[in-house]
Amino acid sequence: MFNPVVWWFRWLARRLAGVGIIDGQRGQRIADLASPRILTMIARFSLRASDIAMVGLAVGSAGIVGISFAVVYWQFAFAFGIGIAGGTIGLVAQRYSADRNTDASLVVKQSVLLGVGLGIPFVVAYWFGAEELIGVFTEDSRTLRYGSTYLRLSAIALLFVTFTVIVSRALAGADNTWIPMSIRATGAVGNIGLNAIFIFGLDLGVFGAALASVTAEGLVAASFAYGLVHGEFPGIGSFPLSVSVTGPHLDVRTLRQLIETSAPLIGYRLGNVIVRFPLLALLAMVGPTVVASFEVARRVRNLLNAFGAGFSMSASSLVGQALGRSDEQLAVDFGHDAVVFSTVVYVLSGVLVFALAPVVARFFSTNPETIARTTPFVRVASISFVGLGVFRTYEGILKGSGNNRWTMYGRLFGLYLLLLPLTYVGAVTSLGFAAVYAALIAETWGAALVTGYRVRSETWTGRSHRPSVAD
Repeated sequence: MFNPVVWWFRWLARRLAGVGIIDGQRGQRIADLASPRILTMIARFSLRASDIAMVGLAVGSAGIVGISFAVVYWQFAFAFGIGIAGGTIGLVAQRYSADRNTDASLVVKQSVLLGVGLGIPFVVAYWFGAEELIGVFTEDSRTLRYGSTYLRLSAIALLFVTFTVIVSRALAGADNTWIPMSIRATGAVGNIGLNAIFIFGLDLGVFGAALASVTAEGLVAASFAYGLVHGEFPGIGSFPLSVSVTGPHLDVRTLRQLIETSAPLIGYRLGNVIVRFPLLALLAMVGPTVVASFEVARRVRNLLNAFGAGFSMSASSLVGQALGRSDEQLAVDFGHDAVVFSTVVYVLSGVLVFALAPVVARFFSTNPETIARTTPFVRVASISFVGLGVFRTYEGILKGSGNNRWTMYGRLFGLYLLLLPLTYVGAVTSLGFAAVYAALIAETWGAALVTGYRVRSETWTGRSHRPSVAD
């Protein structure tokens, strides 16, 4: 079936190869692996943006702010699951490329058990302590009610999403991003439809948004579980990996490698979330409406980051497979081509959103003052995204080698030494919004510079910097 998005990426790969800046065959492989992931994440990030847009239209800015507070806690818990998923892809790719499918499946089992096990305590804590947690940010009764409602119900979805993202990364490590795209994109589209029904049709507001997420994510997780156990899913095809529900359930060496490769990713994900606690407080000091505008900008940047997610996963898989065959030069070549290819895409998409910023802002509000306030945040988000995208490609290269510490260093540098201090300057000086804009841009570009330094050194290809598949 003809897919215009996949066709466009393949066409762009040929054009870039035609002018000699990437290799044609490597470009096609990068495009083929990245495209399904990009389509998946466009659907999923569109869902997240639609949550905010629909809630904003239904209940106003108090709903947006309440959800933004709840999301901080949700993402704190999810940092463990997505960090484990990031460590999974490189380990699976190295084993799968060496024709060690049984060992690759064992990695998946360890990852799922570890990720879900770490998530359960958070579900319990958020269910019983939602009001107290949201109360840390606000005393406004409406915001408190919306935030606690969203946090309590969306906590249930945490386990579903953790399972889904781990299996998706494992399949990408096995050179298949089409199956995750098919299942997750379908779930995201269904979630958007449920949002509209629950929020507007049944007038459930914030509760409806959370209920839609739980329902859709549960169905997606069930689909992946069926395919993983049975080795195939009706209408989609065979899974490259399958997992037995019988033993072995625990392998100490595999678990140790998984923790070793995942820990830096968990660290940087936690750092990414923890910084938002003081950040939201500082933004509220800049102006009472800044939190909502900032959340809109973040959602727009995340939507653009669908491209970054695609190229990051593509680079992880291809680099990991090359290193699994002990072909360090091929890994470097794939890394170079992924950076060049992806940067062109990032710049093109960033320019487009910058030009259409007023149109984008109208999706989140019909109030002229709110639109005028949000438009510059959207423009800044488009500039910030280019840096974030480049960082994500570098991140993917390092994930493929299991060398994830510099990813953490770069991200924490951008967050704690650039984003937070510059936002503080905006809160306590007359620079105000200008400092906040600069903070958003510096955050991602600083992270890209640090992580890019590591990639360009090429030391990540050495055996001492990545786990052995023989372990």
